Amino acid sequence: MSSLTLTSDRVRELLDYNSETGIFTWKERDIGASACPRTSKSWNTRYAGTTAGARGANGYLYINFDGRKHLAHRVAWLVTYGRLPTLELDHMDGDRANNRIANLRDVSASENNENRRRAQTTNKTTGLIGASRHSNGKGYVAQIIVKGVHKYLGYFQTAQEAHEAYVAAKRRFHRGCTI
Repeated sequence: MSSLTLTSDRVRELLDYNSETGIFTWKERDIGASACPRTSKSWNTRYAGTTAGARGANGYLYINFDGRKHLAHRVAWLVTYGRLPTLELDHMDGDRANNRIANLRDVSASENNENRRRAQTTNKTTGLIGASRHSNGKGYVAQIIVKGVHKYLGYFQTAQEAHEAYVAAKRRFHRGCTI
């Protein structure tokens, strides 16, 4: 079943969603309606009532059903609002496994990026978002991108100071920021 044909009704047949915790659990399967009652009974014994989904290497939770892997946060949105998100779903707290509906928002790609909380994996010098080693090797610089334009925030003695300057600017310039 493709995500284009995935419906909230189909999800509700298979899963219960707790919007307060963001957790999905498997429902019991109807033994009488099954082509193989023995298989449904075995499935119910093993899975009914258990937490659905597993964390992928990227930190997102996935739930497998109908021959496909589904992102749990998108399924949560579908069950809650009866439709898939129109843009991108942002985990406001930065935790990709926190699928409480209050933690999810449908935003543009730029707003989603504005809520980034971790340094990019290419930032090998400090590991702090917005702070990088100055080319002279003696200090640190902070810079931010606002509406596609790089803004230099300053030169700092420590990576932590550069990071703090970046976070302050992020709160001022990035409307998608929830830090």
